[in-house]
Amino acid sequence: MSRGVAAGRLPRGCLFAAVAALTLLAGCSDARREVRQGREGADAAAPAPFVSAAREGSAAKLAYRHDLTVGLAPDRVAPHFAAARDRCLAEAATCTLLNSSIRDGSGTRPPQAQIQVRLPHEAVAPYVAFVTAPLPGEAAGDVALIEQATRAEDLTASIADTGRRLAQLNDYRTRLTALAEKPDNRAEDLIKIAGELAQVQSQIEESEGTRRGLDERVDTEIVTVNFRASQARAGAFAPVQEVWARSGPILGESAATALRFTVASLPWLPIVLLAILLLRLVWRIRRKRAQPARNRLES
Repeated sequence: MSRGVAAGRLPRGCLFAAVAALTLLAGCSDARREVRQGREGADAAAPAPFVSAAREGSAAKLAYRHDLTVGLAPDRVAPHFAAARDRCLAEAATCTLLNSSIRDGSGTRPPQAQIQVRLPHEAVAPYVAFVTAPLPGEAAGDVALIEQATRAEDLTASIADTGRRLAQLNDYRTRLTALAEKPDNRAEDLIKIAGELAQVQSQIEESEGTRRGLDERVDTEIVTVNFRASQARAGAFAPVQEVWARSGPILGESAATALRFTVASLPWLPIVLLAILLLRLVWRIRRKRAQPARNRLES
């Protein structure tokens, strides 16, 4: 009788084993993904110190843009933002404030700020050194340059095209002026020439404005600094405070993981159920074949 009882319980054990195996496979897949992402983050090298890419005397006309991300403690974002903004405003002769914005932390949203300035080449490195340096009363490790990127746009062709167009327009204006000075011009001819001169002058002024804008982009560089709250809080309960502050995102990530596991498991459910049915069928066939032999032994 013990064999019959065991035979009756085996399919339920097979069901539990199949579900556990499916859970283990999904967990291993997520674990491998997290480990791979962790290794990629650990292998990423820290950004090198900032070095301006602009070079004097270069034949190419390049417009440089620099993007930096500075990591700070949550309560230090506002002071660093104010210091970077005030330095640019104090040096208005060489620094142009293009954009500045700040967002206070509320709930699970960490504070962050951004400032964008236009600087001449020689002023870029000192300004970047200032915004990435600790303020009075801060330690050297309180400010971290998390990310930096430099982009260059080649304006050589655009500047050359604008120069050629200006030369053509100026030559056309000169010829129109000479034509207007002829003594045998009729009144209607003078009106037409005056209208054409006004149109050419407008095009010249527009082209000159375009050229000044291109020259300014080449002669200066745009620096965008993002201040982010990325450093842990200080104190013995810093990890607890950090997790509590991120409880919303953590809960969302856990819910997303559970939903991902559920969705990933759906295609496997028919296969698992079919395997369980086959196991039960095979076991019943073995039980029926073994039943006559067991009866003979008992008799």
